[in-house]
This record gives sequence, structure tokens and C-alpha cells, in this order.
Amino acid sequence: MRRNHGDRRYIWFLALLLPVWIWAANVQIEVDKPEVTRGDTVTFTIRAQGEDVEFPTVREIGKYPILGTAKSSSISIVNGSVKRSFTKSYTFAPMEDVTIPPLEVKVDGRTLQTKPLEIHVVDVPSAASSKAEAQLLISLDKNEAKVGEPVEMNVTIRYRPDAGFVQLEMPKVQLGDFWVKKVSDPIDDIDRGYRIKKERYLIFPQKAGDFKIGPLIARIAKKVRIGQPFGNDPFFNDFFTQLKWIRIASNAQTLHVAPLPGGVELYGDFDIEAKADKTEVDANKPVRVTIRIEGEGNIDDIEKFDPKISDALVYADEPKIVTRLSNGRYGGTFTQTITVVADRDFTFPSLSLRYYDADKKRIVEKRTQPIHVHVKGGVKQKSVKHSTSQKEPGSGEKENIPVSKESASTVSVPVWLSFGGGFILGAAILWIFMHYAKRFKRVKKEEDIVDRILDAKDDKALLELILPYSMKDEELKEIARRLEGKIFGKEKYKADKKQIASIVADILKGDVTQK
Repeated sequence: MRRNHGDRRYIWFLALLLPVWIWAANVQIEVDKPEVTRGDTVTFTIRAQGEDVEFPTVREIGKYPILGTAKSSSISIVNGSVKRSFTKSYTFAPMEDVTIPPLEVKVDGRTLQTKPLEIHVVDVPSAASSKAEAQLLISLDKNEAKVGEPVEMNVTIRYRPDAGFVQLEMPKVQLGDFWVKKVSDPIDDIDRGYRIKKERYLIFPQKAGDFKIGPLIARIAKKVRIGQPFGNDPFFNDFFTQLKWIRIASNAQTLHVAPLPGGVELYGDFDIEAKADKTEVDANKPVRVTIRIEGEGNIDDIEKFDPKISDALVYADEPKIVTRLSNGRYGGTFTQTITVVADRDFTFPSLSLRYYDADKKRIVEKRTQPIHVHVKGGVKQKSVKHSTSQKEPGSGEKENIPVSKESASTVSVPVWLSFGGGFILGAAILWIFMHYAKRFKRVKKEEDIVDRILDAKDDKALLELILPYSMKDEELKEIARRLEGKIFGKEKYKADKKQIASIVADILKGDVTQK
């Protein structure tokens, strides 16, 4: 009797494909809106999970150039398993229907493809007249500004109360070459017999030029009956209605943006300071320097500080920015912590902040004071000593070396040979002693640091122990970053001391092998 192996072959085939499907599920693509008004922007985002993710370089979709990109990453722990997620967003402005083609993403050495996405483009409706049932209006508080200078923009929907509108959607404000900040929730009001809903934004131009702001598109809906199954009975007929959405377009505004002089990118008025938690520390113990910038202007555009200090480990946290709107002026506080670990005295360098002062109408540069830190028990600076009692050649002085007659008469080997052999033998013995002494010390050091890690009483003590080794191992560097986030931030993380001790022990063994 013959057996049918066909089904089994299909099962094996599906089993082989299953890992590929599971892997492909780790890469996703999505778009913020599949339908867009002509000239408006579309943003699509690729998400991938893995340790090493390389996103594609996309310069255009169809014939429409990419206007901007943004990247981010996050870490999550599910059932004890750490997962890293990466995203990259691309923004462009299509003028006609276009398809985002499959894009290649490299994840941990494998090349995967995203699925294609279709974008449908519709025409911009004409701006409604002042007598229309509903209008969408945008207004700017100024028509000229400098790069980085905040411009207030109000977006308002204005409609007649008796027109039967029951629902509306405010436009999504996305402007190329502008950083957009929403500064108020929608405000409902009545103006000259019309109901209005208003939102307030601050827009920050990122480059110089003449820009057209708008038109924006909003939607507003009425209830429309689907026939009259109950004759003229309004109560029952109200159950047979649906929403009819109407798209309305706003007016457009023109904004002239002038460049800032001297190549600066910040606009406003700021103060900067740097403070260390200590200026005297034991060798290989951390010093934390907090940078604080306070002021008014485009504080979100201040870049992360990453100073270089020779012979020291420098770990720069991501900055934290808290913004505010006070008396109509936008600003806030920028805070960043930088940790330095060194085995010798060091100087934390002076940091500078350059910006265009809005009131003084000129470029201002402010600097922090350098911070000198003394490291106790650290490496001493080498100094070269010059002898002051050197003899002049040919001075006639002779060294008085007493030699006994007995020794002089019994020497059978030249003195220089005996001296040289003794020197070589002594050097060899000294090298052997120092070599094994160092190896013994390294082994003791390895055992000591491992025990101290396992016995660390809290996360802060554990972080101080592993910081000197964190730059030698990427996994340990990530652990140090997460511990730092837990101690000085709000990150939830529980460190595995046994895992950390094992990593440090491997680092120390590697150092011994190399030496």
C-alpha cells in the first residue's frame, strides 16, 4: 500500500517558511494618512525590532523629494526578554497619486522588505467666502521673522449655529521647514453670531526664504436623513440618519524668513551654567556635571553636549527639555547630565552657547566656567629631573674605586663580562618576579571587583563599580545607561548582578590575555 507523502511535504515547506514570516513581522510600515490634499505632506514610518537595524536611504517617492526624516529607538522588556525597537519616519508632499514601493531594511544581518503603500491625492477645495455656512481661517501674528524666531499662528473654524453642523475635525498642522508646537487646546466661543473653534500654534522656521503657509483642510459634518420610512414623523425618522462630511479649505498666508547672522541657530535670550556634584573624588569614581540652560526662544533646538576629556570615560545623557509659555513668550529649561570617570586629575572644559539676542539685535556667546577635579589616589604626572652634578668630560677627575689586592689577583674572567652577566641575570629575575606579581594582582583584582559587584548594596553603588568598564563592552554600556536612567530618571529597570559580574570578569580576563 502506497503512502501519500504530499501533505507531509507541504507541512515541511510551511515549516521552513514560518521563521521567515515571523522575522518579516518584525518590520512594519504605516502612513499617517492614505488620502492627502494636493500639496499637503504625508509621513510614512518604518518600525523594526532587532539589535542592529539599518534603514534605507530614501531620497524621493516617485518624483517627489523627501522633505525630512526622523529616527527614534526604544527598549521594552517582555517576560524577561529585552527587545529593541527602532523607527524612522520620512515626509514628502505628493501632487498626484503615488505608491510607496517596497523598501529594504537590514535587521541583524538579514534583508527584509516592507509592503507597498498607495497614497491617494485629492484637489484642494476653494476657500469659503465670508458668507458661507462654515469657514476655515489661519492668521499669523507677523509676516516677517528670522530663522528660529517663534511665530504665532491661529487656526479657526467659524460656522453658523443654525446650519445643522454636529461634528467637526480640526486640521492637522504639518509644515515643511517649520517646527510646529501646539500651545493651546481647542477653544469654543461665539463671535458676531457665529460659533468658532480655535487652536493656537507656535511655528519656528528652520531656514530662510519666502514661505506660503496653507491652505489647510478641515472637515465638518451634518446629519442627513436616509429617506423617511415613518412618513413625516421626525422622532422615528431621526434614527435613520448618517453623517455627511464636507471638506473646507483655509486661506493662505505668506511669511518672509531672514537668516540669522554668523551661522547661529538659536534665537532668543538664554543663560547657561555647569555644576559638578564634587570637585574631589577617588580614582575611578564618577563625577556628575549638570548643564542647565534657561531662557526664552527656540530652546528645543539646543543640541546635546558631548565634551571630550583625554584619559577619561565620558558618558553624556540625553537632554531633558521642559517648555513653557509665559506672557506670550515661548521658552523653558534644558537640563543634561554628563558623567566623567577618570584615574587622574582632569578639567571639565568650558561649554559655549551662541544665540541671536532678540532684544539686543546681535549675536551673544555665553560660556560656562571650566571645572577642575582632583582625583585622589590617581595616576601622578610624570616629571623629568635634571641632574645638577654632572661632570665635565675631560675634567681630569678620576673615580676613586678601591679594589683589594686579593680580588684583583684571583679574577679569571674580565670584569666587564662578569658585570654584564650579573646585570642580565638580575634583570631576568626581576622581570619574572614582576610578571607573575602583576598576573597575581590582576587575578586578585578580578576576584575583588566581582565580589564587590555581587555585594553592591544599591543601584548607585553598582553603577559606580561598572562605569570604568562600560566603554569596553556594548552590553555593559547599555546596562550602565539603564541604571543611570533608573537612578536619575523614571526608568524601571532591575539589574542582574550575576550577569554584570560575568561581563566584567570577561573584560578583566581579556585585559590579562592581551598583556
